[in-house]
Amino acid sequence: MKALENSAIQINIEECTKCRACVNECNFYYFEDNELHLIEDFEESCFECGHCVAICPVNAIMLKNYPPDKVKKLPDSKELPTFDALSNLFQIRRSRRQFQEKSVPKDLIEKLLNVAGVYSATGHNEQNVYFTVVQDRNLLKKISDEITLQVANLVKKFETEEGRESLRKAFPEDLLKKAEKGIPSFKRKLIRIEQGKEVWRWNAELIIIHSPKDATSLTENCTLAAGQVMLAAETLGLGTCSLGYITAFLNIYKSVSKIAQIPRKHTVGYSLAIGYPVAKYHRIPARKTLKANWL
Repeated sequence: MKALENSAIQINIEECTKCRACVNECNFYYFEDNELHLIEDFEESCFECGHCVAICPVNAIMLKNYPPDKVKKLPDSKELPTFDALSNLFQIRRSRRQFQEKSVPKDLIEKLLNVAGVYSATGHNEQNVYFTVVQDRNLLKKISDEITLQVANLVKKFETEEGRESLRKAFPEDLLKKAEKGIPSFKRKLIRIEQGKEVWRWNAELIIIHSPKDATSLTENCTLAAGQVMLAAETLGLGTCSLGYITAFLNIYKSVSKIAQIPRKHTVGYSLAIGYPVAKYHRIPARKTLKANWL
């Protein structure tokens, strides 16, 4: 086989029809004297997005870091959900705060993450979104208990000037201002916890989405993945809820992230409760009208 290749890519020149689809899609390709070429710094510039693989009509392009047998043929347009079907899915999704005690099978969450998670968009195709799934009930309780302990300590420190001073030494000013605004809510949650309620993760299992601290578009990448997971979960009979408090506590308190075994050099971008929902909804509530500025 006559090939054009380097450490990142292999192109079967014998199969190439010179249709120029790859050149039109990616500026790392070019034709000269009717021959296909790669730019000089291709290996350093290419971030393996796979557009060239997807667009080649004769399947002549292969990314070496991805097995050819993992490349899938595009489904027929008739197999794709209609806009109305997607519209229904977007509208029925709700943040769930009541979950059954029933555990979600590991293979069901794997099925969910292998599509909704793996195929979520990432900046520069970094594909550096990681998922920590916490299903062990003892571990889940430890996470909730540690958060409760830290929140109770935080509330107590805000009640005295000495405590406030210790917080000023430990945390940045903007973070303290946010924490102070949350004190009334924290107090209400602590009362509910004393009454035997679980308020941090709604007694559900956890999906923690994280990425290396130096990742490009870390928050955006994790949020995009979470959005797809939340929607796809609905199709599997599962409910989800965004957990902003848990995301914050995982990033602020090492004692919490240690229990969840989040890598030391990672930042959590999003956290989700996931499980089998209890409540059954009968209608879609109205929303405020679209806010858009047309130019």
